[in-house]
Amino acid sequence: MSKRLFGAISLCAFLAAAPAFGDGPDPSPSVSNVPTSSTIPATAAGSLDPDGLRPETSAILDACFDDYNRLRFDRAEAEARHAMALQPESPLAPLYLQAELAAQIQEASLAGASLDGALERFDAAARASEPLIAAWEGGRHDGRAQLYLGTSLGTRALVDLYRHRLLAAYQEGRSANAALLLAQKRDPALRAADLGLGQFLYYSGRLQGILRLFLSLQGDIAGGIRRIEACGSDSNRCSCLARLVLARILTEEEPDFQRALPYVQEAQSRYPENWAYERLALEEAKGLGLDKPAAQSLVLALAARWDAGWRPPAYVRLDPEPLRRDMVRVCGRAHDPAGEHRQLAALP
Repeated sequence: MSKRLFGAISLCAFLAAAPAFGDGPDPSPSVSNVPTSSTIPATAAGSLDPDGLRPETSAILDACFDDYNRLRFDRAEAEARHAMALQPESPLAPLYLQAELAAQIQEASLAGASLDGALERFDAAARASEPLIAAWEGGRHDGRAQLYLGTSLGTRALVDLYRHRLLAAYQEGRSANAALLLAQKRDPALRAADLGLGQFLYYSGRLQGILRLFLSLQGDIAGGIRRIEACGSDSNRCSCLARLVLARILTEEEPDFQRALPYVQEAQSRYPENWAYERLALEEAKGLGLDKPAAQSLVLALAARWDAGWRPPAYVRLDPEPLRRDMVRVCGRAHDPAGEHRQLAALP
């Protein structure tokens, strides 16, 4: 089996194609104005959410998620470390740090930059999470303990792909899936686990049948998407990420542009700084049809940012101009002079 082919198998087998937590507010607060115990009422500051987080810690981790999805990696990393200092007993804080560093590693790889420093920091975060997850398991023995374990293993699997440790990525992906299955067995209402379980089913299903048989993988593309949708429609820490994953899957991999539309709209409006979501918006607009007002809105939203001076990184190919000019022609063919005038007025 070739190294290239085994890499594809590992990619389909690992748990999470993106970090597995986060449903933060928009806009996110800066590091300097993140809520702290001194700015939260005493009654709220003493309360804990189901993940054992105090409100100030939860707010900081929400900001971390938002910031790394805006590609503000230094800020997001500082926020994750701030949360770790606030609640050193929390397994979630180092998991967010793992997730943020995995996102850094992905972007650095695309840019052709060195991964060494981020890989070292990732390993340290992964080691920091291990005793905290074990302590949660020993003290509570609940579904969340296995959710945290599955998340950590899935994120490690992703990072191992960038290290070309293909067998390790495959094995960690299988272990992560087993942990998430146990999480939902212990707590069937734990919808956050559906994101990883759905991705595992979906990517396994995208393998050719003989490869699934060889690796003993039971793939299910439609069933995997349904699981991810179940996570995205629920209120949990993974719901926003699930919707971002659906935006990509339903636009690029299993095109269903009408179904993808609300997910792409959310991704673009929530994180307009992220070139990947802007590129999805252009793909969605083209697939949906530029005669549709929703498609035009996606293009014009990016075009407005483009005209204001925003540009993607140099290693990314992205330009809204061809679709803007296509929209002029669409309006002309539809005998819509008012629409044609609006589109012409929007051109530089």
